[in-house]
Amino acid sequence: MGLIPEDIVEAVRQRSDIVEVVSRYVQLKKKGKNHTGSCPFHNERTPSFTVTPEKQIFYCFGCGAGGDVFKFLMLKENLSFHEAVTVLAQQVGVAIPAGESPAQQQKERRLSLFREANKLARDYFRQTLKTHGAAANARKYLARREVTPELQEEFQLGFALSEWNSLLGFLERKGLTPEQAVEAGLAVKTEAGRYYDRFRNRLIFPIWDATGQVAGFGGRVLDDSLPKYLNTPETLFFSKGRLLYGLHLARTAIREKGCVVVMEGYMDVVTAHQHGIKNAVASLGTALTHEHGRLLTHYSRDVVIAYDADAAGEAATARSLDLLEELGCQVRVLRLPDGKDPDEFLKKHSIQTWETLVNGAPLLFQYKLEQAAGARPLKTPADKLEVLRQVFPSLAGFSSEIEREEGLKQAARTLNLSWETVYGEFKRLKLIPGKKWTNPDNLAKNMHTIVSKVDTSDARSKAEAVLLRLALEDPSLARTVHEKMGGEHFQDPRYRKIFKYCLEIAGKPQYQPAEIAQYLDDDEQALLGMLLTQEIPGDDPVEILHSHIKSVVRCRRQERREKILKEIGEAEKLGSHYHLLRELMILQGIDEAEKVGDQARSRKLQEDYQKLIVSNTGKCPKEGSDGM
Repeated sequence: MGLIPEDIVEAVRQRSDIVEVVSRYVQLKKKGKNHTGSCPFHNERTPSFTVTPEKQIFYCFGCGAGGDVFKFLMLKENLSFHEAVTVLAQQVGVAIPAGESPAQQQKERRLSLFREANKLARDYFRQTLKTHGAAANARKYLARREVTPELQEEFQLGFALSEWNSLLGFLERKGLTPEQAVEAGLAVKTEAGRYYDRFRNRLIFPIWDATGQVAGFGGRVLDDSLPKYLNTPETLFFSKGRLLYGLHLARTAIREKGCVVVMEGYMDVVTAHQHGIKNAVASLGTALTHEHGRLLTHYSRDVVIAYDADAAGEAATARSLDLLEELGCQVRVLRLPDGKDPDEFLKKHSIQTWETLVNGAPLLFQYKLEQAAGARPLKTPADKLEVLRQVFPSLAGFSSEIEREEGLKQAARTLNLSWETVYGEFKRLKLIPGKKWTNPDNLAKNMHTIVSKVDTSDARSKAEAVLLRLALEDPSLARTVHEKMGGEHFQDPRYRKIFKYCLEIAGKPQYQPAEIAQYLDDDEQALLGMLLTQEIPGDDPVEILHSHIKSVVRCRRQERREKILKEIGEAEKLGSHYHLLRELMILQGIDEAEKVGDQARSRKLQEDYQKLIVSNTGKCPKEGSDGM
């Protein structure tokens, strides 16, 4: 997809109301100039999500997600920037011109072809299931599995005939060539150059992306044929590692429940919905990938794994756990009795029994402990130590010291060790250099987070944050900062980048700081959102600006003095320390003059300092760097 012209992007932004867009997903409450609500990107008890309509920006003080209206839609619907702009453009009536390169136009045509081919195939399979005589066994199978007609309609279930070119013939009548059907993953070409339907004599499950578009299909045999399940091959439009079955149907329930249940197969999810469990998705029979994990975190970080209770299911669970934990999820593992999969269990037990099991599902630490301890006889200290090494990363992720202590006690009981021994080993392993343990509750370490990266622990960083906030509020103040502070305005490169684009768009008649977001990456957009939700500390922006510029300059002088003191010793050995001593004396004199309010002396010393810089080019810092 080609780049959308900036004026079109800005037109879409101006016509889009971020409060209205966010309100489709979050219940907002007006609070002064802002609107607040519970964050849709992480679980929280106290609302920390803020939307600022005046700036057309959002920010969560809990997890650090932030940005403009496009960024919000990208995160919620797993869209690219181009897709988010396109969706909003359609909603607000802005036409997006075709401006792609030939290669991009070709790619878009292929994607459009895939979408159309999949829609045609879905409709054909659905109609075949409903009316074709050869689909009678499939209809009986679904009735036996208690899949109602309403549920079949919701999941758009279909049937592929056993004929070799049934779908191909239908697609050709609709104008698609066999080659295009192969490219879409709906047909296969033999070495002899013949074409045949990929899906034959199978119950068909359409597989959608997060927005509800059919991306591919899964087919299940109704007899003992192999393979039991067959999916669309990897294409430009379909990738099992990036899709979660049923996600577009589960999004609302995931938000309402505050958690997502990840199952293994299509029928697990269909049966779950049949029994009122709407927050269930499936990983298409594969272990969760990093992309799956990122997709899940857009909707909830409370993840319950409910894979099949057989050996293969246990192995798939184990492969997925650490990945989810690394992404900051709170992971629980649902263990169903008697080796049943969710589909079998739900058909024999009540929804209340299911809810009880989900609510009591052990955290990742407990699951790992039981799995590791039960995997082998624990005969030697080395065996027990290996178990501890497997479970300690999860234990380190507990946000509560009480939970951590209980976990240590549980490990001690399981391994028949004293609590002191386990605690000592925990402290020892935690101190190993390079050992990285993820904290699932520390959202500041995950993809949306910038709070921990905004260093406001020192006076200079705090002052620079206020200066950038003022510059974003009023572009004329940005020019003042540029004039007074020279070229390198800020220590933080993200501040510098935001400030650069602030200056560039400052001259526009309809200045809107949210426009800067389109030039920023995820981290920087979140930082922009955080800054724009901050209150300006005072009533006179100009006075505040000059006060904080002075603060930054004083901090620069202090940093320069400290650097000079470190350099003097080495310079003395070379006999070249005079200019450093002279510079140090001037800097100290400026500070002393300012402390007593002697502005005339301060100005004179600053002039002397500039002359010293000129006379020692390359030896002293330039204006706007580490000195004045």
